[in-house]
Order: sequence, then structure tokens, then C-alpha cells
Amino acid sequence: MHEQIKAVTFDARGTLVKVRFPVGEAYATVARRHGAALSSESIEAAFLGVFPSMPPLAFPPMPEAEMLDRERHWWRTLVKRVVAEAGAVDDFDTFFEELYGIYRGAEAWKPYREAASVLCLLRSNRFKVGLISNFDSRIEEILVALNLSIWFDSVVYSSRTGVAKPHPGIFHRALAELEVRPEQALHVGDSIPKDYEGARRVGMQALLMDRSGSERDPSDTVDAISSLEEVLDRLGVTGYANLARAHAS
Repeated sequence: MHEQIKAVTFDARGTLVKVRFPVGEAYATVARRHGAALSSESIEAAFLGVFPSMPPLAFPPMPEAEMLDRERHWWRTLVKRVVAEAGAVDDFDTFFEELYGIYRGAEAWKPYREAASVLCLLRSNRFKVGLISNFDSRIEEILVALNLSIWFDSVVYSSRTGVAKPHPGIFHRALAELEVRPEQALHVGDSIPKDYEGARRVGMQALLMDRSGSERDPSDTVDAISSLEEVLDRLGVTGYANLARAHAS
């Protein structure tokens, strides 16, 4: 694998970064500050039901200010539906604005322990590094807040690109920005249909990030890893992988 790979792209949530608290807990905490007693369990259940029913977080080309408004409206619609199923917040607009702001930085997100080391070592070994995420423009602020932004040659996300994974367009956008052919790139992500199959469909190599072993059936033939250090192993930089593990621990 490593002889032809020149670039490695990553998914964001579930691969490089994760939420600091469960969604239900975070929403309920903010709701309490606005006088609403919502159950974290009911919010969590509502979110898991509403999120998959939302349209892709992707918009056609438009002025920056309009795109930011569309992003906010998309999330406002989702949160409104979640809260309606879990209870009610009297001053919803103020509640939403606080919640939306929290999810743009380190208050809500944290990197996986080995993320920075692995990204650094990939760059040190002359691999180009990219991010491909079904997210909005806040991902750029999140990467800065978590001290990860310096390692990326390209950051591509669905709201700006106009299509979301597994659409081939978002992968081709990243490949173009990284100036590599599909067969020269490896994509790492935690979703079989969106990341693994989406990347392979455009000719990229792919690894499924499956930290818990819960993402696949024993009969699946996907090429899976359980930690980011294994990316380094697959690319033939084993000695550096050991350094990354030591640094992360």
C-alpha cells in the first residue's frame, strides 16, 4: 500500500475528533441554563431519530454569508425537532444560539489521543493530509481550537462542497486540492457506506476506523483498523508508529 500512497484523507467525527459529552447530556445542560428541565435520555433518543431523517448538510454554490445562514438554519431545524420530541424550551432562539456556539470549539469537541501525533508524523514523512467531512464551516474553527489545523493541506466539508459523502464529488474535490490521483490516496473513516465504500467507489484505497468492533458484521470483508496508529503501520512507518503510541500515552 505505502509505495503508491502520496496522500491520506480522514473523516472528522469518530475518526479524528469526538464530542466531549453525549449529545443528550450537552443539550440538557444548556436547556437547564434556560429554565427547561429536559431529560438527557429523551434528547439522545430524539437526536438519534431525527438526525438520519435530515437532508444532506450540503448546499449549492452561494455567497459566504448566505451559506453560513443556511448552515445555521439546517441545525436550527434539527435542534427544534429534537427539542419538540423531548419537551420544550421557552426561549428556544437563545437556547439554540448558545448551543450552536458551543459546538464550534473545544468546549464540545476533543481529539482522539493519538490524532495529533499521527497527523504530524504523516506530514513529517511527506504525505499530504486532507480532511473530508459531512459537516459545516465550523469544522475549520474546531480544528484550530484542537490544535489540529496546522497538519492539513486540504479541508473539504459538505456544506461548502455542495455534496456529502458518499457522493463521489466530495472525494474528487479533496483529490483535486491535494493534487493526487485516486489510486495515490488513502481515506480513513468510521462509516462503511459513507467513508469506506464512498472512497473505494472513486478509486481511492480505504480503511474503516472501527475502534469498538461494532461497525461491521463478522462476515464483512472491509479492511478495518482500531486506532489511528495503524494507519502508520499500513504505510510502512512502523518505527514512527511506535513513537506516536508512546507520545499519545
